[in-house]
Parts: sequence; structure tokens; C-alpha cells
Amino acid sequence: MRKRPLGQNFLVDPEITQKIIDLANIQPEDNVVEIGPGKGVLTQRLISIIRSLTVIELDPKLCREMESRFGKNNPTFRIIEGDAAKFDYSSIKSGFKVVSNLPYYAATHIMKKLIHFGSRIQTMTLMMQKEVVDRLTAKPGSKEYSSLSVFVQYYCKVERLLEIPNTAFSPKPKIDSSLFSLKPLSQPKVQVEDPQLFFKIVNAAFFHKRKMLKNNLKSWEKHFTCEQGQTRIAGIDLSRRGETLSMSDFANIANHLYSLNE
Repeated sequence: MRKRPLGQNFLVDPEITQKIIDLANIQPEDNVVEIGPGKGVLTQRLISIIRSLTVIELDPKLCREMESRFGKNNPTFRIIEGDAAKFDYSSIKSGFKVVSNLPYYAATHIMKKLIHFGSRIQTMTLMMQKEVVDRLTAKPGSKEYSSLSVFVQYYCKVERLLEIPNTAFSPKPKIDSSLFSLKPLSQPKVQVEDPQLFFKIVNAAFFHKRKMLKNNLKSWEKHFTCEQGQTRIAGIDLSRRGETLSMSDFANIANHLYSLNE
């Protein structure tokens, strides 16, 4: 059976590499984790300026290349061969920064895993395909706004940093990329009694994007009310679509439903 291709597009532009390091605000005392180092363009810069660097790479061949290039007699460098989407980040000393050109095929999974360990991470400076970053930074009412927007913005402060053309990579991908930063919040952006219920509602609201909330939230139909001829829940008009609701609106619905079941 053929192994699934890793779909790697390696960053090769030295100018972009330096911009990433500058925008990530990398300081000499930092401990940095780099995911998917590829040909080591970013690795080479990082290793010369910081206290310690841990790289996580799935491809055994690239791991061996990294080890021979950077690992010899270098106690500040560690390479971990493994899947960054399944890695236990609690095994790394708390307070690290993440810098990565995330592999496209696994980018969202890896990002979600990092967010799960957010309390251990200072900042994440990540590169993903432009369309995905459009969704991460989207505001209510825009067509890019989705359950992923709500998930990421619930846990992190999101900031778009730099647009990166496809010419910065080899082989050249068909799409452009964007660099953005995630800063894990000490408290989620909105106060919810039951985060699991909150995300269940968010995911349901976006499940059929063109449908009204009264169709997408049918599981909670017994809690709908009729006010002035409008179907509502927690005071929110259910003829609206999920993409028009702010995070506070979703929190109000979730907290209202939670209080009814208490």
C-alpha cells in the first residue's frame, strides 16, 4: 500500500523567513517549538538566536537530515519524529512559543491540538492557507464566519500578520498563504456555564449554512418561544442565520438552555 503523500511545500524565501521571526517577536531567552520544519530555512535562523528549539517532524527522512545538520553537539536543539496533531505538548516545559508553516493537509487539526494546550503556550505564529485564515479572523455577518471562527476566537486573540505569496515556497502551491498569531486567552472570550453545550449549539447553527436557526436548532425546539409572531430562543430571533450571531449571542442561548435543564 502506498503511503499517503505529506503534501509538503517548503518555505524557501529568506526575506519572508526573517519577517516571520520578527513578527513572532522571538527573543534570545525564548524556548520555541517549530512544527514541520521542512528544509530547515526557519530552523537555521531560529537556532542561532534562541535559548532552545524543539522541532516536530513527521517525515523520517527529513528528521535524519535535521539531526545531521543541527543536532550534532547541540544541546539546545531537539528533534521529535512524530505527528504534531497527536503530540502531547505537556511534555515540553511550559511557556514556549510556537512558530510554524503548518502542513496544509493537517493544519486545522494541529492548530486545534495546540489550542487545547493553550495554557502552556505564550504565542503561536502560524502560517496556513489564506482561505482558512479568512475564516479564523472572520467577524459575524461575513460569509467566511463559521463555527471554526467562533472556536478559535473563544480561546484566543487572533491577529493577521502577513500575506505570503505562493512564490515563497518550493514546490510552488496553487494557493497563497497568510501568517497570523494566536495568543491564548487566560479566560475564554465569553462566560459559558457548559462549554460542551455552547459548541454543540455553535456547530448546529452552522451545520446548514443557508438555513435559518429555527431549522438548524431543531434539537432544542421545545424551548422555542413565540413573541410578537416571531420564533425566539433566549430573546434571539430564530429566522436569523447562524452567521449573523455574535459569540455573546451563542453564549446567551447556551446559558439559557443550561439554566432550563438545571
